[in-house]
Amino acid sequence: MIIDYESFTGLLSVGINPDTGAPSITRDAELGKIESYISVYEQEYLIRILGEDMCKAFTDYLNSKEDSKEDSKEDSVDDKWDRLLAILSEKYSPIACYIFFKYIADGNYSVTNVGTVTSADGDAVSPQVLQIRAWNDMVNMNKRVYKLLQGKEYAGVCFNPCMLRKINCMGI
Repeated sequence: MIIDYESFTGLLSVGINPDTGAPSITRDAELGKIESYISVYEQEYLIRILGEDMCKAFTDYLNSKEDSKEDSKEDSVDDKWDRLLAILSEKYSPIACYIFFKYIADGNYSVTNVGTVTSADGDAVSPQVLQIRAWNDMVNMNKRVYKLLQGKEYAGVCFNPCMLRKINCMGI
């Protein structure tokens, strides 16, 4: 995985409390939930920006990098993927925004630093404002990714144009 639960703080907070060393069932459950979203939606994001074949090449590179951390050889393939990885693994990354968007959408959550918010009558508070901001931030970062992927060394990339379209609360 490129990102982990630590990406979900600040603007992308899902209410995971800091580890105090004391056991916390709630914290463990939220960590498990966000890690499952990462494992599913990180791959989906990569397929949307790279296409199936290039996604496989990139994930194979990531897996080989994990297996051979002590090797320090530099070549053009490593450089190509390292540049992409640098953008995708920033603290506030397009992958984290995409996963946050899915996390909030699937549960119809409105998340604050202290967790999920509901109204007094039990109805969930609309998550739309957070979703729109996360998606549009992702789109802004995807413009950098798209520009990078236009290089000749990335021939074969199949970038999904919907990943460059902003959204708003009116659906237009």
